[in-house]
Amino acid sequence: MSAKKSRFDGLDVAAMTSHLKRTMLGFKLANVYDGNALGVSGTASGGGSDGAKGVYMFKLADASGGGGISSSAANAAAPTNSSAGVEEEGGGDTAAVKEATGEEEVTQETTTGQDQKRAMLLIESGVRFHPTTHHSQSSSGSSSMPSPFAMKLRKHLRNLRLENVSQLGNLDRVVDFRFGSGSYAHHLILELYSQGNLILCDGEYRILGLLRTHEYEVKSDDVGEEKKDEKKDGGGGGMEEVKVRVGNIYPVTFATTLTAVVGSGSTGDDDSGEEAVTKVDGLLAMDAAAAYEWAKAELLSVQKKALAVNSEIQNPNDDKGGKGKKKGGKKKKAMDESVVLKALLLKPNSGVYHYGPSLIEHCVWTAGIDPVLKLSHDNIEYTLPEASWNDLITSLREEGSKVIENLTTGDGGGGYILYKTKAATNDDTAKAANDKITNSLLPSMITNQNPHSDKTLLEFQPHLLHQHKHQQYLKYATFAIATDEFFSHLSSQRVAARADAAEAAAHVRLAKIQADQQNRVVGLVKEQERWRDAARLVESHSEDVDRALGVINGALETGMDWEALEQLVSVERGNENPIALLIHKLVLDKDQVILGLPDLDNWDDSDPDAPPPIQNVTVFIKESAHGNARNMFAAYRASKEKEEKTMEASTMALKAAEAKAKLQLAEAQKKKQRVQVLPQRKAYWFEKFAWFITSDNYLVVAGKDAQQNEQLVKRYLRPGDAYLHAEVHGAATCILRAKRRRRKDGKTQVMPLSDQALRDAGTFTICRSAAWSSKMVTSAYWVESHQVSKTAPTGEYLTVGSFMIRGRKNFLPASSLEMGLGVLFRLGDEPSVARHANERRDFALLEQEQILAQKEEEEKEKEELVVSSSPKAEPSSESETGIEKLSIDEDIGVEKQMEEEIANPAAENEAEQMPSPEVYELEQSETPKPASLPTTDVKHVSFERNDRPPPKTNAPKKEKELSRGKRSKNKRSKKKYAEQDDEDRELAMMALQGGESSKKGRKGKGSKIVATESETQQKAGEQAVALLVKDSKKVAVTLDENVQQVLAKCVTVKVTEGSEDVRWSKFDAEVLEQLGENTLEEQLAAANRLLDLSNGTRIDNFSASLAGIIRTIKKHGVILQDRNDSAQGGDGKQRKSKAEKQAEKEAWQEILAEDGIVENDGDDEGGAVDDTAELGKLTGKPTAQDVILGAIPVCAPYAVLSQYKYRVKLTPGSVKRGKASKQSVAIFLHNENGKKKQVDEGTKRDQALIKLVNENEWVQAIIGDVRITSAGASKVTKKQKGKGKFKK
Repeated sequence: MSAKKSRFDGLDVAAMTSHLKRTMLGFKLANVYDGNALGVSGTASGGGSDGAKGVYMFKLADASGGGGISSSAANAAAPTNSSAGVEEEGGGDTAAVKEATGEEEVTQETTTGQDQKRAMLLIESGVRFHPTTHHSQSSSGSSSMPSPFAMKLRKHLRNLRLENVSQLGNLDRVVDFRFGSGSYAHHLILELYSQGNLILCDGEYRILGLLRTHEYEVKSDDVGEEKKDEKKDGGGGGMEEVKVRVGNIYPVTFATTLTAVVGSGSTGDDDSGEEAVTKVDGLLAMDAAAAYEWAKAELLSVQKKALAVNSEIQNPNDDKGGKGKKKGGKKKKAMDESVVLKALLLKPNSGVYHYGPSLIEHCVWTAGIDPVLKLSHDNIEYTLPEASWNDLITSLREEGSKVIENLTTGDGGGGYILYKTKAATNDDTAKAANDKITNSLLPSMITNQNPHSDKTLLEFQPHLLHQHKHQQYLKYATFAIATDEFFSHLSSQRVAARADAAEAAAHVRLAKIQADQQNRVVGLVKEQERWRDAARLVESHSEDVDRALGVINGALETGMDWEALEQLVSVERGNENPIALLIHKLVLDKDQVILGLPDLDNWDDSDPDAPPPIQNVTVFIKESAHGNARNMFAAYRASKEKEEKTMEASTMALKAAEAKAKLQLAEAQKKKQRVQVLPQRKAYWFEKFAWFITSDNYLVVAGKDAQQNEQLVKRYLRPGDAYLHAEVHGAATCILRAKRRRRKDGKTQVMPLSDQALRDAGTFTICRSAAWSSKMVTSAYWVESHQVSKTAPTGEYLTVGSFMIRGRKNFLPASSLEMGLGVLFRLGDEPSVARHANERRDFALLEQEQILAQKEEEEKEKEELVVSSSPKAEPSSESETGIEKLSIDEDIGVEKQMEEEIANPAAENEAEQMPSPEVYELEQSETPKPASLPTTDVKHVSFERNDRPPPKTNAPKKEKELSRGKRSKNKRSKKKYAEQDDEDRELAMMALQGGESSKKGRKGKGSKIVATESETQQKAGEQAVALLVKDSKKVAVTLDENVQQVLAKCVTVKVTEGSEDVRWSKFDAEVLEQLGENTLEEQLAAANRLLDLSNGTRIDNFSASLAGIIRTIKKHGVILQDRNDSAQGGDGKQRKSKAEKQAEKEAWQEILAEDGIVENDGDDEGGAVDDTAELGKLTGKPTAQDVILGAIPVCAPYAVLSQYKYRVKLTPGSVKRGKASKQSVAIFLHNENGKKKQVDEGTKRDQALIKLVNENEWVQAIIGDVRITSAGASKVTKKQKGKGKFKK
């Protein structure tokens, strides 16, 4: 039994929108993923190869409050969130009540404050949207390129805040996600009806990208009315199209129930323009009598339509053009004159159709009426009289509004999942016992058991309706958790159903083979009995047989015709000739005759009057009786031998079939056990590459192909890192990530690389090249990050994954071709991490840190002496007025400019005269350089803002000289386009860009694309803009006068002396509407706080600032805001300290760095994110006391794996990656199992975690063409060979 409900309805959208408003507003978007990259399958497609089509994951985080949570907390919390399948029941009478109602409470552990700062929002076009924790990030999936639409979303929405989530229309299945404010505002519109759609729009709702384009058909006079349908195949005459495509305004009046009321003579800023309305007429505005008359009118129209359709079916000859038949020759079905009450209320003109089927059924049941009651124009008077409509209208009006208000305001009362219990079998009981034993070895947050394996999930609901009270259900704390659980287990339920089908098919196939073999043996036995009985009869009646054969042969020898012989036999049979009576049939064309011989052995002689049974025996006329008997006995012996061979072959075939069936059943069981119902281990960003951790805790990353090589250098190569390569074909790009330390002044400093780490990385680079397969011992080299460039020399080009190395190459010693495959374990808590803190210590780095710390203390002492000896400067007038001075960080560009001015130009000339293409270049390094210049050449740079502007120089500014190739290209282009003016050039560029306008002057992200529109399209676009893009001034007028005055002070600008202008356009209308939803006290507090900020600082985006203040007041209240104001002394100039801002910045950088996104804004701290903290949570030597979250396979130089508990040695050989990975896993599991001593619980846990690692992860990690060398490897190889021989 499958789920009854598998997509959102209007009530679900309202409940989920309300939940997102309470929990996710203000979160910044870190990244967008395709569903398949995170192991999420689509609902509509059933989770096949295209199962994640239309599924996108939005990674959101609160950048202001600890977005940089530790990965240990994140990974530990993820399985805890998904453990909502644990059911708990109370004791005593409470449990009895729950059992009677079918309720099961599902508890969920409280998430930590850090975990609440992150969320993963899942959006599936046409189906659902909700926060989720049931996702994985496998290294194989995340390495694939994102889809074009996902890249489009990343381009426009990344780093923007989620400002608002709203449901368009009247409970319509259309959701508007607004990201960013002001000129950066973007809208992501999700359509959850029909085929669904996901549309990206700018702030004016002009479409920038969408999943699918389609058209609405509409008459030219019906724009904005209800006569609109999505275009089908073959349009009707006189219809126009409103297209949904890139460049057009989103036609909201066609996609939702929003309609526009156009005032007469409405012009630009008049108040009589278009307003958004939703129809509230219908049954909700009627009394019982009017509702009864409406129902009668609707039933009468249905009756007339049914009579017309039925008459066409009964009289098909009267139809012209064959209207009585549908396309394809199928006849129309007879139409029923009656209508179910529920279907009648779902008609568009009922006024309650937006309730949806579930809520309408709830209201009808509440009124005491059966929703499936059949009504017709003839029986409505006694079936549902006018008196019953009073209760129905009251229930629709009161109960419906009550449920909707409960869902849209407040927490909604939780979520529910309706289910049906499966019938348990003996096999299921045995499997559950085995799963219990296996799960007892795993950590508490990791389990391989489906908590709902004994249930069939039917529906998910935000509110327990009347029709669901007698069904079994699970109750959750929030509707979001219930929805996430339902859809995650729905996919696993489908996988389990496919596994059950595979099991049934295997059983049927095995039974069919067994039955076929049995039928063959039975057939051979019957054939043996037939030959034996025939030979026995021929022998016992040999004289009669010879006599009959002699008569037939004599007649044929005289030349008698076959027909005459048959007539003769029939005549003699009539004369009761005993010889003729023996002949049953002549088959002369085959030289055979069928004789009817009496079977005296099987004759019951107790009744002498009963004749003996007659058996028909076929004999050859050319043979005698004994000759025929001899042939029959020979056939009997041959059949017996055939039976013996068939039995032997059948036994072998059955064994093979049973073995194959067992494998299929085991595979099906494995799929059922490993269905994705719980979040898997969160993968690190470097797992999609080839990687390992050196013995002194450095991270080494290498690309697997040209695309990954390009990605490594562009994204992950930081200042201070080392780039390693080898002059061997196939050598990959390898990066050794440098460590960083925090200085006392808050800045980060790059630490020098260790020699041991460089040697390990060099070995890794050589073994990942063609030197491995050719068994060639060679050496690698390394260069600094600034020596790697993508700029090719003049006249040359670089392919994808190729780079230019400029400067000296530092060659490493020759590397031995020895790699190893090991297992790293992810530690889950702080005591476990502290237990392995000194596992990979870098002693050289410890000495270097001590030296640097001493130097910093000495420099600090010198600075204190200089400051104490110098006289104090008098404060300038600007500093007294509160004008800020430039800090050292803000004026760092001046220092760099001075260094460039005093650089030695002779070095540049020497570099240009180098004959080799790998020229030496003097580049600015990010690491600090010692000052070795004479004091006379160094100019003094003041970091204070000067009172007077610097003197202007009349020297002409020297333009940057172009290279030789660019100079000639510039000449040719000037000559070619000399006749073009600026307007012609702009039009030509627009034509080349496919209609895109210039990006100049546009502050927001992306470029504005405008498509050619028809008159109908323009009218629909104007209506959409009038409905969705609201005027900030009109919204501000609706606020309280005191709030208006305070907000007006924030955006008042002096135009001329004595005149001021209030720029209400600086506020977004949506933000002002959010402000109006609060109480008056909260509105005044938010407005006053914004005014204080505007007086103390410069605000570039008033909408974003006001939205942040509103969220703070909603979260902490007005009392906390007043306390902050009083703590500030009334001036309102409280600011975050520099350390707090830096902490928030680094927290956001850590969130982005998880996906490999490195944002460098040009300062020295571009590499502030360090890998050491995360690498310290991985260990190769787990203990029984550790809390472990998962196992990670890693392939590294064998010397690095010397301390690992699970490792094998790999040398060049002929074993492929798939077979080598299986043998390695078998060795890991065989090491302890082969010994007779008792295995400790820690080893059992480690081996259970190793079994959970996907086979593809082992294959992706290991190197190809290897020979495995390890204790017990030969035994495993022999055992696998023995299994192969047995299969053959």
